[in-house]
Amino acid sequence: MERAWPAAVVFVACGVVRAAIEHHSGGILFRAADRTIARERAALIQREARASAAEGSASVASLVVQKLPLLGPWITRYHVAMMRVSILPLLLVALAFWISWVAGLVLLVAGPLIPVFMALVGMAAEDASRRQMDEIGSMNDMLMDRLSAMLDIRLLGAADRAAEDFSERAETLRERTMEVLRIAFLSSTVLELFSAIGVAMVAVFVGFMLLGAVGYGFWGTPLTLGEGLFLLLIAPDFFQPMRDLAAAWHDRAAGYAVVADLDALDAEERIPFVGEGRAIAPLPGPLSLELKGAVAVLRGVDVALPDLALKAGETLALTGPSGVGKSTALAAIAGLAPLRSGRISVCGATLDAATADAWRARLALVPQRPHFPDLSLGEWLDVRGTGADPWHALRLADAEGIVERLPEGLATRLGETGGGVSGGEARRLMIARAVMAGGDLVLADEPTADLDSETAERIIAALKRLNAEGRAVIVATHDPVLAAVMDRQLEIAP
Repeated sequence: MERAWPAAVVFVACGVVRAAIEHHSGGILFRAADRTIARERAALIQREARASAAEGSASVASLVVQKLPLLGPWITRYHVAMMRVSILPLLLVALAFWISWVAGLVLLVAGPLIPVFMALVGMAAEDASRRQMDEIGSMNDMLMDRLSAMLDIRLLGAADRAAEDFSERAETLRERTMEVLRIAFLSSTVLELFSAIGVAMVAVFVGFMLLGAVGYGFWGTPLTLGEGLFLLLIAPDFFQPMRDLAAAWHDRAAGYAVVADLDALDAEERIPFVGEGRAIAPLPGPLSLELKGAVAVLRGVDVALPDLALKAGETLALTGPSGVGKSTALAAIAGLAPLRSGRISVCGATLDAATADAWRARLALVPQRPHFPDLSLGEWLDVRGTGADPWHALRLADAEGIVERLPEGLATRLGETGGGVSGGEARRLMIARAVMAGGDLVLADEPTADLDSETAERIIAALKRLNAEGRAVIVATHDPVLAAVMDRQLEIAP
């Protein structure tokens, strides 16, 4: 009894020290995981912002928001478990052999069976996790497509069909997730089976030996009660690192699936825009634009651009069938698509990395598809952050009434695709934003597409008012009415 109390105190003290060390090491690991995920997320977002890949924005968003956090358990659990498995079982089996060669042999035989079965299960787990990650990405793509086309879906009466499609994909994702969980439970069951058998065999041997029913398995002298209890204590600890590794095995499979997605995205061909994307002073000199022998690069395909020249106050319509390169021409003029060959001259200088940012300071873009970030309408209109009064720009774009009827006026936050305003109203707001941008060249991509004739006429009138104020205008359009009011028309041949 006198020896038991000090031993108990030492045992409790060791437990407290161990808990403190694990708490501290856990904090280090979680901070390392957070830094790793934050670094990868920032690098991915910055890279996609500067040079987007062909991967859909929804897939990239699912990778950033849903998949990258799965690296956390892989970092905090799996690598630590692997380190423990590589050290602790070897140490404990050596201690077991030092006391009893039978107990050491039992642990030595039962231990390796667990990694073998874990490796077999792990191959299936990695494949299942990869399928689950793919399904998450494709489901996000589908959701974004359906949301962007919601108005058309409702007009065509296809809301029920869209809901059915989404339900089917959700069911597929559920099946993929359950497949991963089944494999995880299977690996845990296999581990617990062999662990229980190994611990039971050691306990049976120790019990029979202490009862005197077994007279072999020790080195010279029979085992004492203390040695027997020591073997019973280290037997579960011998399997505990393997239990931890089995629990982290699914984390490893999920982490590998995320890394595979990151590697695939890294391998995608990208189209970097020209320049650095910095806000600097506008390019000096009178406005002029010239394209000569220019060939732009788009998704690995060379797109020949038309030769053209434009001066201050002029208007130009780029026409031609879909896919011929009208939008690519606007992107190249803005420095958003690099050239394979040829030359673009702006304000008497070559459009390159040194001039692109200053050149874009003189541009105003009206894209075909509206996009409204999570900002108030007033903040979004003031693209340069000058604090200027937006009402002149709204009147010029015939968008004053749109803002007046919104419930919160300029403080209104529209949805990403302009929820609360029609397509024509969204484009008139984009024209007002182009006015506030202050550029002397407006690039408009299909500004009247999919609009009724009355709304299209209001868009055309707004563009003419921009030109009357001295701004040059280039439009890419299929609309013959819009093309007819431009000073010149340039048809791009297929």
